[in-house]
Amino acid sequence: MASSVVLFVKKPQAGKVKTRLQSHCSAEQAAQLYRAFLLDSAETLAASTADKKIIAYAPADAENALRELLSPCGNFEYIAQPSGDLGKRLRELVQRVFADGADKVVVLGSDSPSMPVEYIDRALALLEQVDVVLGPSTDGGYYLLGQRRGENRLFCGIQWSTGVVLEETLDRLDGQSLALLPPWYDVDTPQEAAFLRTHLSAMRRVGLTVGHHSSAALETMQLPPPS
Repeated sequence: MASSVVLFVKKPQAGKVKTRLQSHCSAEQAAQLYRAFLLDSAETLAASTADKKIIAYAPADAENALRELLSPCGNFEYIAQPSGDLGKRLRELVQRVFADGADKVVVLGSDSPSMPVEYIDRALALLEQVDVVLGPSTDGGYYLLGQRRGENRLFCGIQWSTGVVLEETLDRLDGQSLALLPPWYDVDTPQEAAFLRTHLSAMRRVGLTVGHHSSAALETMQLPPPS
């Protein structure tokens, strides 16, 4: 089965990304941290076993800047995100990837720079047996969603950016078979960034090198204790 993994990203512009961190840092620092998230996420994507690795970017004029930033991390296809809310963008992007020949698709955000590449590969393997794979996030959403070719309502009518995203996604499975990955976490708030810094330090202690760009950026920031 042909496989594609899609990483959703934004151009790392000051004042446009990671705005919830700005209670404890400048807009420029938040953008630099997000830039590090992108580099780490792209390196993880490049290390996966997917047949095709796609950067889905926004805004529409961001391709050249993101190619310059991310091309050293690996060979990617670049596709502009469709317009509309997150559900519409996800639905149309996944439909396009299936139309281009994929039999299974995994979509990721760029807010989990510590996520192991093994989770992507496990999702791709599970999609040989099930219709949908979800990686639950500790904020009530998901950090990864994988699905096989076929019509579904997984992205329809979801209250995005709330704590019920995962619950509402499960309600829309419509009898499709499901597999779960271990829970992981997104990083949006200063407290979550502080936890990421500690977690990445611990990961380095046991010989893991994931998230090294984010780790370096976090070491320059003044953050509250994790909570």
